[in-house]
Amino acid sequence: MPIYDIFETKESEEDPPVDLSSTPCSRKDRLFSILTVRVLFFLLLIADVCWALYSLTLFTLFLTVNLVSFFKFRRGCQQLRKQWIAIKRSAVCGVALAVSLFSPALGIMIACSYFLMYDKTGIQEVVPTSLQHQFEEFLK
Repeated sequence: MPIYDIFETKESEEDPPVDLSSTPCSRKDRLFSILTVRVLFFLLLIADVCWALYSLTLFTLFLTVNLVSFFKFRRGCQQLRKQWIAIKRSAVCGVALAVSLFSPALGIMIACSYFLMYDKTGIQEVVPTSLQHQFEEFLK
């Protein structure tokens, strides 16, 4: 494994220095980006609540069918397990999105750590494909 000296500075003559003054970042731009992120996380939270209600409805439906049939149908038991997993996933995503309204990095960290530690199969189902490649590096 190579060792890098992080204190060694190397200036390349090929790359001219970037002038950051050409693209000023005003307070309005920063405020707009902060508000946009919060609004989008709030919309995702609303979608997550709808997903949780849908999963909870299906769970109660399958539970009542299984209780009436005394758990005789194998497919009903499998559907019951799937809906229970969906309820757990929607609860974790809801907590992560609620935290993300105040601190986006912490909310994303909560969701990622849950899926890495407890629900590795949920990575393909819940996590966006752009982030799945980064998860594959951790799972190897």
